[in-house]
Amino acid sequence: MRLVGRLRLVVVLAVALTLASCTSPSEPATATNPVLFYARGGSLYVSDLNGAPPRRLTDGPGDTQPAPSPDGKRVAFVRRPVPDEPGGELWVLDLDSGASRRLVDPAALVPRFDADRPGVEYPRWSPTGERIAFLKATFGGGGFLLTAAADSGMVLAPDKPLLADPDYAWSPDGSRIAWSGGRSDVRPVDVAVLTVGGSSNAVATDTNAVSVSFDTDGRSVLFANGDATGSAATSIPFALRDGGIYAVDPGASPAPLLTGPGYYSNLHALRSGEIGFTQSDTDPTDNRSAMVRVLGRDRTPRTIADTWTDAPAPAWSGGWVAYVEKSGQRSLMVRRGAEEPRKVDSGADALAWADQTGG
Repeated sequence: MRLVGRLRLVVVLAVALTLASCTSPSEPATATNPVLFYARGGSLYVSDLNGAPPRRLTDGPGDTQPAPSPDGKRVAFVRRPVPDEPGGELWVLDLDSGASRRLVDPAALVPRFDADRPGVEYPRWSPTGERIAFLKATFGGGGFLLTAAADSGMVLAPDKPLLADPDYAWSPDGSRIAWSGGRSDVRPVDVAVLTVGGSSNAVATDTNAVSVSFDTDGRSVLFANGDATGSAATSIPFALRDGGIYAVDPGASPAPLLTGPGYYSNLHALRSGEIGFTQSDTDPTDNRSAMVRVLGRDRTPRTIADTWTDAPAPAWSGGWVAYVEKSGQRSLMVRRGAEEPRKVDSGADALAWADQTGG
């Protein structure tokens, strides 16, 4: 792969200047603008939000799901041999040297079940920079949770296969991964925590969870639970039916932070103590309206923007939020605090800030 233009030094310097930004989404940020990576049309792009047009980093045609390293010097991403097909290879782009390499060859991964597909999806770089988590794709929902060493690509598998939903999350210290069960049908799943290199243990059972996040203290696990109180779900043995956002500590029962009808997803614990999330009235596969929202420290939700249920997950960092606006153009917007939103591009299919540790 080649970089498009002479961007490497500019991008690295821009990233290095932004990682200290840390304000509440309800307050203006004062540090230099953060750096936003995104995928559009099979290529990766970067924007420093300082007024210059976004810069294309790769030529594609099947590059997506950027996951920047904590120091902002590298970007992991999925390269799809067939652009519109799910799955792909795990690649890493060095923004300083311009070199890129395949980190994980999915064909070399040991098959788990007949449902395996030869591909990986949804990379997440650990906060320590040492490992990259990803899902080995399946034909059903989610994929098998694995991690790879960021330098060597050596894959570390859990002691037993873990079929996880795509919206999993690293702990702040990079030692654990919170995840919920993957599925292609409506059935109860557990919320669990995997100790990397060790075992996985459930912290909430028989939920309708689809998204998880560690709280900023790394102790509590937050999860978004879909509403399962309707008549269509009465015969399904959910232990937790009310839709909303929950927190669970080790050995304790889930505690509701916000409940109500609807579909909650894209959970992200913010350093301000607030929680970013997406909420809609219907399942996300229906391609309907949804809201980008923030749950305040007083547990009062407020709406940041309108989006689509099938839009890429909003990304949060240092008082900023990036999201795809509810419009015919599907504009990629960024907003800082209470300021007016700004358009960056259109048609993005994946978003990630250089600093993803919280907002």
